Amino acid sequence: MRRGWALALATAGAVVLAGGGYVVGDWTSGRGEPSCAEVRQTTEDIFGEWSKLDTDDGRRPVKVRAAADIVLVHGDCFTFATRSAARAAVQQLDVSGDSNPMRITAGLVACEAVVKDPSSCRTRPQD
Repeated sequence: MRRGWALALATAGAVVLAGGGYVVGDWTSGRGEPSCAEVRQTTEDIFGEWSKLDTDDGRRPVKVRAAADIVLVHGDCFTFATRSAARAAVQQLDVSGDSNPMRITAGLVACEAVVKDPSSCRTRPQD
């Protein structure tokens, strides 16, 4: 199982760069802080990708973590409830170990708090 976590952690950097790369890239390129609209769109895009993955796909918890981290870093762009849900999702992911149901629950909590249409978080019948 360590190999699975190693793969997930290795993928985390790629997900953050791919999913949040636009937001991070603009911020570090000298353009200044990204707008809240850009930050929210990036997190929605990550959760859009997340909802299309199979429930046992190792990238799911990584995508949730990347989106939650963006919410926490750009907290002023989100409500207190959304920040709290992202924080709870991160905590649940940290203790989930190999429990896929706990990972899915963490993802749903964060997704439903972040996206405009929470029903889009449950597009897969097995969720």
